Amino acid sequence: MKKFLVFSAVALFLAVGAGIAALVSISSNLPQMISVEDYKPLLVTEVYARDGEKIGEFFRERRILTPYEKIPKHLIEAFVSAEDDTFFEHHGINFVAIFRALLANIQAGRKVQGASTITQQLTKTLLLSPEKTYTRKIREAILAYRMESHLTKEEILYLYLNQIYFGQGAYGVGMAAQTYFRKPVENLNLAEMAMLAGLPKAPSRFSPVYNPKRAKERQLYVLKRMAEEEYIESDVAQAAGQQNVKVYFRENFNETAPYYLETVRQLLVSDLGEKSVLDDGLKVYTGLDFEKQKVAQESLRRGLRQVDKRQGFRGPLKNLASEEEVLKFLQETREKLVDKMTPYRIVLPDGTNPEVPVWQTEVASSENPGELKAVKIPFYLKVNDFVEGVVTDVNDRWGYVAVRFAEGQGLIDFETMKWAREPNPDVRFDQDQIEKPSEALKKGDVIQVRILRENFRSRTITKAYNELKSQYSGRDFERPEDLPLFDEWAHLVLEQEPRVESALISFDQETSEVLALVGGYDFSRSEFNRALQSARQTGSSFKAIVYAAGLDRHYTPVTKIIDAPIVYEEEIEEFEGDSLEEEKTVRKWKPTNHSKRFGGDILFRNALIRSLNVPTVKIVQKLGIPWVAEYARRLGIFSPLNMDYTIGLGSSGVTLYELTKVFSTFGRLGRRIRPLLIHQVHSRQGALLLEKISLDRRFSQEIADNESYFDERRKLALEELEQINADDSGKKRSSYPPLYFEDHDQLMKPTTAYLITSLLEGTVHERRGTGGAARALGRRVAAKTGSTSGYYDGWFIGYTPQISTGVWVGFDQEQTIGKSEVGGRNALPIWLNYMKEAHEGLPEKSFAVPSDIIFANIDNETGQLASVRTKDYVRQAFLEGTEPQTSSREEEDNDETDFLKQDLE
Repeated sequence: MKKFLVFSAVALFLAVGAGIAALVSISSNLPQMISVEDYKPLLVTEVYARDGEKIGEFFRERRILTPYEKIPKHLIEAFVSAEDDTFFEHHGINFVAIFRALLANIQAGRKVQGASTITQQLTKTLLLSPEKTYTRKIREAILAYRMESHLTKEEILYLYLNQIYFGQGAYGVGMAAQTYFRKPVENLNLAEMAMLAGLPKAPSRFSPVYNPKRAKERQLYVLKRMAEEEYIESDVAQAAGQQNVKVYFRENFNETAPYYLETVRQLLVSDLGEKSVLDDGLKVYTGLDFEKQKVAQESLRRGLRQVDKRQGFRGPLKNLASEEEVLKFLQETREKLVDKMTPYRIVLPDGTNPEVPVWQTEVASSENPGELKAVKIPFYLKVNDFVEGVVTDVNDRWGYVAVRFAEGQGLIDFETMKWAREPNPDVRFDQDQIEKPSEALKKGDVIQVRILRENFRSRTITKAYNELKSQYSGRDFERPEDLPLFDEWAHLVLEQEPRVESALISFDQETSEVLALVGGYDFSRSEFNRALQSARQTGSSFKAIVYAAGLDRHYTPVTKIIDAPIVYEEEIEEFEGDSLEEEKTVRKWKPTNHSKRFGGDILFRNALIRSLNVPTVKIVQKLGIPWVAEYARRLGIFSPLNMDYTIGLGSSGVTLYELTKVFSTFGRLGRRIRPLLIHQVHSRQGALLLEKISLDRRFSQEIADNESYFDERRKLALEELEQINADDSGKKRSSYPPLYFEDHDQLMKPTTAYLITSLLEGTVHERRGTGGAARALGRRVAAKTGSTSGYYDGWFIGYTPQISTGVWVGFDQEQTIGKSEVGGRNALPIWLNYMKEAHEGLPEKSFAVPSDIIFANIDNETGQLASVRTKDYVRQAFLEGTEPQTSSREEEDNDETDFLKQDLE
């Protein structure tokens, strides 16, 4: 017995010693205790449009740091009541709660109750790993005790409420309030506070968005505990529990300006580093116009759908053979649409989350609960929405296709789906159309449709019906069984997701802000930014640069150019096989106009307005290829240029960004534009970190090299001018050279910029201009279309005194868009739809006119001053001194006099 006691004492001593040693070891390896000043959590960087609308976030953890004094008292009390009711009494560990939880877990045979205090939860999330081991629990308890010694209760709550996770990607009460309720934390009501306080225990299980019933139960528990702890009265708790609570889904910022945001992120990372951008909670204020950006994106998507339809119909998404498959498809579609219907849910006092308005709860058929009752447009859809549906009937006799979608039903009028031919890029879309609906669709096909109207209307079907009815001339007439009652059906249009791509970029001509940037149809489909990263052949849109270069080399708007066939020969050096001997061959090139016709003598202005190729090549030949290339580079083109005569026809690959900047420069009277992407960047403390970041920074090296080259040339030219122009008295005899100016940002003469603008106005406003459809804008606009050989690329770039916008259309992997798919057909409609909306509310303005510009009415055929005999005259701008001096009538009279003299002689 004595030996046993001794052995037990020794064992106890060793166990205690081991325990003490273990505690000493654990304590010696604990993380260092932090102070409030040391707390540097991961914060979300927020990005704002120029009107203050939040457009995006960059983060590793979505957190807004909220000062303790801004956290409502009731919110603190809600957390204390729900998570740790003795928080203000204990010293980090609640031994009574630990014992109570131990008994409950033993009785249940599993863990059903926890005992961690708020302080312990904070140490776990802030200082320890989430592993579930006894060692970690011991470390947690020791750290919690130490934390209570180092920090006040208020400081612990400040850290805790800013650190914990609330679901939907939200960390801390500040971000949770914004995410779930779209309001600052200080504006929450009691019902919202209680629901928020119930989330940290299990954010997914108690989510009011996805599990409203459990969220409601948890909210009521929190309110009950607040009343029991005497933080609020029982009747106040009951009233809060009876309130409807509106909770929001997490905002998806990739829906509006994803390409713009990604560009902002890249530039910020290059300047401040990834850690600062993702972790430091910056405030970024951009030049984006939120409303214009939404219009730009919608215009591009709508336009691409029209372009894609002209390619033909690629067939249904799939075919459903059985009724069971159809019902399953309709139910799944309905659930997806309901989820997307609204950005919020309403949690009712009974914990339900209604999916439908009260007046539309009777959606299911009363006769057969499993069968969906057909309505024209369900509550979760509206006119112009896209939806997938299944074909239920194809009627060639009357020319319609019946479609069922979720709980809705509609008809497609054959007149709107004649485009649904098999794709054939070698045939114009309007010369190859189907003749009946069954050539494209059959019963069971799953297709995408757009809701055009709430009620079906078809002139063709109505006319055929009336003709049939008139044949009975008063006799009994019954409506054919295969002709539905139109009022019971929605009017649908056949659609398909486009494969062709596009890009749009828009600048404010006065402030230089990048108003809108769309780099493709769908960012989730492709993050490749076609406005900035894709260098494509510009086609005829490059001609504007050629003609501007010509105006600076003694061409005038009425200089005559011969539009006649010409063949160019180019000597090429080649090597035969592996031989080192050089052989020279001659390559012949014969430029032609798009119309394949030639017009003889044509005025400089009309050659540009009608976008003729042969006169353009002749201008390039006269100016010299190096002059045209250097002129383009001085205006900001930095992409490689083809140094041959095709340069004038846009054979070089250039980004939409570069070319739109050039056109913007024209509209700004030759002054360089540095498109402003970011106004300011502030730290979370409010300090200014960066300001006035131009989109040029995206191409910093290319632009720096380009500007450096011309700055050196400019310096030498001005020095040479200084020597030439100074006489003995030191007075200058002339101003600056035509290409270089004292102002670094003046890239061309204001008069030249205005003259090219006046000619580009002609492409829109004159009868034979290639951009005539842009007249629908109803404002002064200068623009140029662009199309490439084989119809691979379509361009339209135009500007008003207020906004400059460029649009490109094409495939990523170069292929033809389709027969006759020129820029005026595919890119111009996108540009026009955007510009119409972008100018809403803006005053009408005219382009500023330099003092050296004069105007004259000219004969548009001869280029002479207009006379009473002139049939086609235009008002044309000229550089003073270059305007025509004689009229067409004087020229005719002179010709007649010369003829008579010759006859008399």
